[in-house]
Amino acid sequence: MQVEKANAGNILEVMYLLQHCIEDFNKNSVYQWNSAYPDYFKLLREVENKTLYIIKNKGVCIGTITFDEQQESVFDKIEWKNKNDKFIVIHRIAVFPTWQKKGIGRKLIEFAEKYATENGYKSIRLDVASSSEHLIKLYESIGYAFTGEVLYPKQKEPFKCLEKVI
Repeated sequence: MQVEKANAGNILEVMYLLQHCIEDFNKNSVYQWNSAYPDYFKLLREVENKTLYIIKNKGVCIGTITFDEQQESVFDKIEWKNKNDKFIVIHRIAVFPTWQKKGIGRKLIEFAEKYATENGYKSIRLDVASSSEHLIKLYESIGYAFTGEVLYPKQKEPFKCLEKVI
């Protein structure tokens, strides 16, 4: 299994995967995403921008990650460790529920970290719903440090911001 760039033909697979992740989140009282985010057109833009990646097992999409240099203005007030050098932002990482806790998420993160290192980026930023304690612990265990919280419009809980300087 290796990470590859997604194409337009993969979008429905990614949407299927994300819908299952949303249902799993909701079942566990984590409100990371919803049926409006991400939508087909957002995923299509990510394919066009070459920022959407997938990982497959036997031809089936079991994980996805999206990252780029774009940071929403809500993050401007966060005290990032890397204040001046290039960074990437992980916007979304998802693993099909039956494949979780099998190293797929870690493989996706390692892919982003390798990409960042090879392309001269000095840090990686991400956010996660504050109720998703197991994900926060996972990120902290692999070197991501808490840098602050943001509250998105239409969200019930704050999201924790984390960063790894590489």
